[in-house]
Amino acid sequence: MARMIRETRTFLLTIALPALFVAAGGAKLLLYMWDGLWKEEQTELDLRAQLIADAIEDRSRDVDFDGREPPPHDDPPPRFRKHEPPPHRPGHRMTSEKRRKLIAICEEVRTNTSWVAGCAAFEVAGRRGERIYATPDWPASPNLAGECHLGPASGNGTLRVARADGGSAMRSRTVAIAAVGAVIVLLLVATLVAGGVFFLKSIRREQRESRRKTDFIDNVSHELRTPLAGIRLNAELLAENRIRDEERRRGALESILTESDRLERMVSELLDFGRLEKGTRRYSMEMFNLAEFASGVAEAEGVASISNGRARISVKGPGALVTADKDALRQIGVNLVTNAVKYSEDEIVVEVEGNEVRFMDRGRGIPPGCEERIFERFYRVDDSLTRRVNGSGLGLSIARALARGMGGEITYAHRPGGGSVFTLTLALADKHDGGADK
Repeated sequence: MARMIRETRTFLLTIALPALFVAAGGAKLLLYMWDGLWKEEQTELDLRAQLIADAIEDRSRDVDFDGREPPPHDDPPPRFRKHEPPPHRPGHRMTSEKRRKLIAICEEVRTNTSWVAGCAAFEVAGRRGERIYATPDWPASPNLAGECHLGPASGNGTLRVARADGGSAMRSRTVAIAAVGAVIVLLLVATLVAGGVFFLKSIRREQRESRRKTDFIDNVSHELRTPLAGIRLNAELLAENRIRDEERRRGALESILTESDRLERMVSELLDFGRLEKGTRRYSMEMFNLAEFASGVAEAEGVASISNGRARISVKGPGALVTADKDALRQIGVNLVTNAVKYSEDEIVVEVEGNEVRFMDRGRGIPPGCEERIFERFYRVDDSLTRRVNGSGLGLSIARALARGMGGEITYAHRPGGGSVFTLTLALADKHDGGADK
């Protein structure tokens, strides 16, 4: 429970809260961009309304609405713009003649002004809000419109300008920008979450690695003390001449030799692990027949001695010509046979066929999901069986590293009927190449 609380707190601090802040900041930025875009559009429409109003008023001053002389052009009447309501002036009532002439002026502006036609629609309303003129493409309900007041020469009305497409292009533009912004924000959040998850996994991996190293040190310490204690005990008994029976003396000497061999293998394993970690392991590659090598007297006796006679070598066929390091191959065999002896009480079969060597036992096998993890350094299957069996957790890792260093591979499979099968596959030899150091 405490571990779950710690992991939840770490997740919130490293992933959830930063992701929430990024999402909130991204949403605020999108709203700011959205608002700015519409304000920019409003400003542009107001400017277009001002330009169209100027064009209408310029033409209106050249038209005699009331039979009087138009005012001189060098002293134009003041403009009344947005937020400046036009004053009421008697004599400027919108008659039908004025309306007809103003409609003609608006139509002329629409058709003869290039920056109006096809891109902007406008309407002109009288002082009381009644519509006087509207372009054919004026939308029924414009989404956004610029507004400007007309001067006395144009009837003191109001001019409104909108997009000819009803603002659909603007809406499409804003939606596109919002979509792109949303995608960017989502990518940022996803990147942050992925980075946080990777960070948490790295922490967990480091914690597991640290625990495995601690277990490794404990196991190695125990493994080293056990043979040393046996060697010391038997050596003291022999030195003090406390074993008088000749057969028991011979048994004590054999025990010392056995424990010394076991201790030597452990030290060699640790040294090999260090060299493999540093990448300084050297291989003396030779070309030889794998079946002949496996059936040799020394190799067979070695396997028998390691397994206390429970392992036997079975050679199928003439074998294949391989290129490998014989010392590394022996060490792989020792590691795999020793591993089989630890977890199996029955006979162990070492089967050689072609360029493959299969190490088969009738143990409990490997639980599903751990088939590849057993080759990780310091890893041991966490069950009651493996906890009762001593070991450093390096044997399989070293065996695979040695095999790959020679260009081969080690794989695991469940044995039909129960047990495990470790298959060592070596690189076939090139008959034109006698092998070289590596």
